[in-house]
Amino acid sequence: MDKPYFLALDYGTQSVRAIIFDKNGNIHTKVQSKVEPFIANSNGAAEQLPEYCYQQLVNVIKQLLLETEILPKQIACLSITTQRACTLLLDKKQQPISPLYMWSDTRLATQENLKPMSWYFQFTFRVIGFHDRIKFLRQTAKVNYLAEHQGELLKSADKVVLLSGFLLSRITGKLTDSVASQVAYLPFEYKDLTWANKHSWRWQALECTFNQMMPLTPAAKLVGDVSEQFAKETGLDVQTKVATAGADKACEMFATGSGEEGVANISLGSAASISIGLETYQETIRFMPSFPSLAEGQYMNEIQLERGFWLLTWLIEQFGDEDVRKAAELNVGVEEYICSKIQEIEPGCSGLLLSPTWSQGVIFPGPEARGSIIGFTPKHTRYHLYRAAIEGILFTLKAALMRLEKKHKYPVQLVRISGGGSQSEQVLQMAADILEKPVEVITTPEASALGAAMCSAVATKCYPDLFSARKVMMKVSKRYLPQSEHNKTYQCLFRSHAKIYNNLKSIFKTLS
Repeated sequence: MDKPYFLALDYGTQSVRAIIFDKNGNIHTKVQSKVEPFIANSNGAAEQLPEYCYQQLVNVIKQLLLETEILPKQIACLSITTQRACTLLLDKKQQPISPLYMWSDTRLATQENLKPMSWYFQFTFRVIGFHDRIKFLRQTAKVNYLAEHQGELLKSADKVVLLSGFLLSRITGKLTDSVASQVAYLPFEYKDLTWANKHSWRWQALECTFNQMMPLTPAAKLVGDVSEQFAKETGLDVQTKVATAGADKACEMFATGSGEEGVANISLGSAASISIGLETYQETIRFMPSFPSLAEGQYMNEIQLERGFWLLTWLIEQFGDEDVRKAAELNVGVEEYICSKIQEIEPGCSGLLLSPTWSQGVIFPGPEARGSIIGFTPKHTRYHLYRAAIEGILFTLKAALMRLEKKHKYPVQLVRISGGGSQSEQVLQMAADILEKPVEVITTPEASALGAAMCSAVATKCYPDLFSARKVMMKVSKRYLPQSEHNKTYQCLFRSHAKIYNNLKSIFKTLS
């Protein structure tokens, strides 16, 4: 192969990365730049300018090409993965006519202003006990919020797109997005992996039309070359191929082994999730869809905490000024400093339990969701709180793991962990102890980008399929085994932790 390198672009919640991989999955050059996640206000808005996102992508590629020894003409193909469920509107010239509404935007459409669905769908949802959840789904959908507050703008939009589709279209000059990026409140049929048919309830529930949906292409397919404009702005060769990839979690989970027998995958990023790969469409929780995998013929059954290791960042912002200062003095990251400090805290945090359901969900954790912390005594410090947050996330993922195993008759023998939390040995050992499973990490912390690079490798015929690419490009770095001395403490606390949400659910509903 005369062009042996692949460029993976990863636009995440906190940063944008441009990474050059070789065909064996090794990172040759990486540039990462922090981004402003969103512009917020007191009403729950989380918006960003689409052009800002595009320019950050251009800038990080330019910086990469300055720092690398690889010539642009040696890059065979690029692919992009992005955070999920970020929505914007485009006009007929593919130009943005709205801000980018981030996944963390909490503004809701007013229930009274939602257009009534047909009596048939209303009756059906009441009979199956899904009426309230559909109402919350409709309130949460950003297209419905826009229909209420900027109806004419929404009607004038040529396309309703995700961040992935917007950036991919700017890269190629062609309107397209990946099937494996479709995780959002849009009328997508997850079982059939395409837009819903015209009779689906989704078109009545969501204020958008079929013609406003993007053309979709499966992952790991070529969709053309970079446009002349994109090549000019970034310095890439104009003949660089472009391949579809998938959403960040789809890329990350596949890269770390989704679908391997007996393997579950955990992502410890801003959002925390656990998933398994299945060959048939199945719902882990009734009405909660399984998502597209990178690999055709595979589905990703996932349970997600929308606020995962974001929660640790939030606690540091609220209580950790001194920790930030001390970390700076030691020239280490504040998360690394805190992970070293919580080693001094005994497992179980002397009975301090944190339930990390800070964000609402349509299905899990539910529209009434709120977080909670119980078990405080005068002996507890902020380090107990930090550790309780990590343990609470892992306890919640353990409950999700048990649900996945039971529902799908899928015995998990091994858990592979990726995301920011996977860079801490303390967190990985805690995960092994709480989950009671061996835990592995792969050689690169950039699992999402690696999954995207696998797509480029397959699209350019370097490998016949994604599974073949993964066999070569993914390598396990280290394994952590459960420590028996902590087992009794953690399993006792897990049983108590598992009861918190349901016992407080009625209170949460009165607070909503």
